[in-house]
Amino acid sequence: MISQPHKVARVLEDGAQLGHLNRMLKQQRALLEQIRNILPAPLNEHCLHARIDGDRLVLHTDSPAWSTALRFHAPRIITALKSQAPNLKKVDVRILIEQEVRPATGRRGSLPNKTAALIRELADGLEDEALRAAFQRLGRASREDETR
Repeated sequence: MISQPHKVARVLEDGAQLGHLNRMLKQQRALLEQIRNILPAPLNEHCLHARIDGDRLVLHTDSPAWSTALRFHAPRIITALKSQAPNLKKVDVRILIEQEVRPATGRRGSLPNKTAALIRELADGLEDEALRAAFQRLGRASREDETR
């Protein structure tokens, strides 16, 4: 006999793994809210995630400028969290980059045609096979259109 399906909320609360993950997420959200209350506006809006990892507080923000500001406030944050995390010694700030903003993977750049031709010509005169192969690969990175 097939048992009745469980409600998602019950699985999140009662399930061993999912329940644990849900409790961790709630703790991290509460920690983030506490840290945001310590920080001045508008910096508090740019603190996106927080978690404690051993003796480190890991904060995530959305830009290098806000990361610098968070590092500036690190001593104040550590002091405020001492009662709930007495071993806290360091704050790590990481930057979350939106997927659309991340640099493209794969081919990184290209060379003007004349430069690529010179590199290929140089490669032909090299005796070291590994170095020649590296220069040949570099020489293949030429642009079709030099106006870019």
